[in-house]
Amino acid sequence: MSENTEISNLKISRRIAFDVVKASGENILTYLNGQITQDIKNLSSEQALYAAILNPQGKAVTDFYLLLTQQKENWAEVMFLCPKDFTVALIERLKMFAMGYDLRMGKVSSWEVVSVQGADVDAGLAEQGLPVPALAYLASASLSDTFALRMVESDHDGVWLMGDNIPLASNVDEAVMEQGRILQGTPKLGVDWDVRLHPLNANLMERQGVSFDKGCYVGQEVTSRMHWRGGIKKKLYRIQMNEKVDVPCAIHTTAKVGEITSLTVDIKGKYRGIALLPIEVVETGKPLAADQGAPVQILGACGA
Repeated sequence: MSENTEISNLKISRRIAFDVVKASGENILTYLNGQITQDIKNLSSEQALYAAILNPQGKAVTDFYLLLTQQKENWAEVMFLCPKDFTVALIERLKMFAMGYDLRMGKVSSWEVVSVQGADVDAGLAEQGLPVPALAYLASASLSDTFALRMVESDHDGVWLMGDNIPLASNVDEAVMEQGRILQGTPKLGVDWDVRLHPLNANLMERQGVSFDKGCYVGQEVTSRMHWRGGIKKKLYRIQMNEKVDVPCAIHTTAKVGEITSLTVDIKGKYRGIALLPIEVVETGKPLAADQGAPVQILGACGA
């Protein structure tokens, strides 16, 4: 592979807003299954997970993507792809309940995260000798200590790469990828929702980030009660508007009912974004408007 290669027709960006955290040890998968919202049995070397880790009150510490990087007998190594602003909280929280487990854990400062997006992403990666995951949500693959994760951030297809000195030259910046995230309707912790909001209200189910069939984990009681007893009153929705507004921006019926949290423009000049809204308001089909009366159209729940 040549250094700093630019693959034509693909958007390549270093995702500086994410950190890589590695953890390893005996029975680590058993330990993690008691900490995360997803079922660890769904994790394999070919399939990553999206999940959250909660405090005992059921509020999010952070969300993340989890990859299985090595496994032999009872020992395993996993890799968390975590929002940079929440890396310390993730590590501290995982260490807090690790008594009795001999775990190694920490941020891999030398590793980078690179997003490669476009219709020809698989061919471009293969041409450069980089791993190509299967065509499935969060499919993963590895090759020569470089790991790949199927992550769509555009209107076509996409893969994220994690490793040390990935030999691809960036041709777009974080702002372009942020636009793609909003157009895809992928919620971002710290922007579209925060740790005060229960992750079920931030579409954890729609994004396949929670299991209700697994054993106990920290925060499960609150999460299960919300799910089974109708406690999920709000969700994040994809929206469309003809006019631009500054975000965050209130959404009204006759009174304020929600808020636009992210907004960008698509190739047709329509403004598309993400908004937190009461489920009941959306399902009743009440007309919605942003500040200054700009009509708001609901496109669907994020992740659905």
